[in-house]
Amino acid sequence: MHKNKTSNYKPLKVTKFGVANWLTVLRLLLMIPFIALMTAICTLMIKNGGIIYYDKLTLSGVNNSKLTISIMYWLNVIIFIAAMITDFVDGHYARKTNTVSAFGKVFDPIADKVATTLMMIFLAITQYTFLPIVVLFIIRDILVDGSRTYAIKKNIEVAANWWGKIKTIIVSFALIAVAFAGPWLANPTLSTKHSSTELLTYLNLPLIIGLLLAWISGVIYMSKYLKGITKDLQEKQKAKQELAKQAENKENVTKTLAEEKEKEVLTYEAEKQEAQQEENLEASREEIQNIGSPTNDDLVDEDDEPFFDK
Repeated sequence: MHKNKTSNYKPLKVTKFGVANWLTVLRLLLMIPFIALMTAICTLMIKNGGIIYYDKLTLSGVNNSKLTISIMYWLNVIIFIAAMITDFVDGHYARKTNTVSAFGKVFDPIADKVATTLMMIFLAITQYTFLPIVVLFIIRDILVDGSRTYAIKKNIEVAANWWGKIKTIIVSFALIAVAFAGPWLANPTLSTKHSSTELLTYLNLPLIIGLLLAWISGVIYMSKYLKGITKDLQEKQKAKQELAKQAENKENVTKTLAEEKEKEVLTYEAEKQEAQQEENLEASREEIQNIGSPTNDDLVDEDDEPFFDK
């Protein structure tokens, strides 16, 4: 005898604004000091020239403001790690409580994109990663987000795929790895066999792998979005054709009813004329009969004639 298996499915609880949403807001707010520090570092590097790097524990690179740039650099790295922790915590909390909100659906991926994109730009400014990688990531995000925005307007939903989830994990850890190892591998005297550029290329290989996965997941997303959009357009076209067909049928019915009404009117007029003709004919017959019939004077008896006429 088999026991009934209880389902583990729990319906999603739709919340207005919960803990996960506040963590998303916090992640976005963390990007404000991140941008300020990144701008300051960029300004100092342009002013003093060169980059900063470490020779073991010795800070080297630009002639002036090395310590200031180094402090701001590591503050930004800490801010990015804190942002990634909030991303992990809000996702874990949402799964644990099985909650979802309209705000989280929209702003959680936006906050992730803002954080990772700013970190890549920051690492490109400090010359620990390569600008083409950043540009390709940004182009991919613009295409995917554009397709998603249009699809949302059409009420088309596409679930996240595993390519995208793996990409997010790899990119997050790759950025942290580049941020920590970059200042040492950028040292031009570190190796005699490989240049600092070659070492940084090896360091960026996980990020390049993440870029490939990003484009694979992006193509999958866009194909699904476009498929949904195409289906929506086809359904709309079909609905328009159906409405046009209904309008045509309605017009035909109206035309048929009008013809029938006109036919009834003509029939009524014909019957009325026929009745009038019969009435006129009957009146004519009565007149004819009256003309052919003798009057009372014609019917006087001879005995009734006056005496003096005899």
